[in-house]
Amino acid sequence: MTKTEIKMLFLISSAPDTKEFKTAYAMANDMNADICLLQNAVYASSSSKDKTLYVMSGDMKLRGLSENEISGRLIDYSQLIDLMTETDKVVGIF
Repeated sequence: MTKTEIKMLFLISSAPDTKEFKTAYAMANDMNADICLLQNAVYASSSSKDKTLYVMSGDMKLRGLSENEISGRLIDYSQLIDLMTETDKVVGIF
């Protein structure tokens, strides 16, 4: 019997300099989960090298960041809903 991998998505909204963000980001990486940055967490997208990082475009624009400052895949809310429905487990850490 083979173990099937569960696809996970972490939604993180805390600012990158907070304990909550650092804990959530490390946990998501340890679990090989996809990460979606919301609200103040989008500031972390400029320094990330993760291959499965999604960044909310509206939150990025509201915080004055431009697309060339982002190293993740920009998505909107309808794409986030699609991601959430296609994923086995969604973890929200705020």
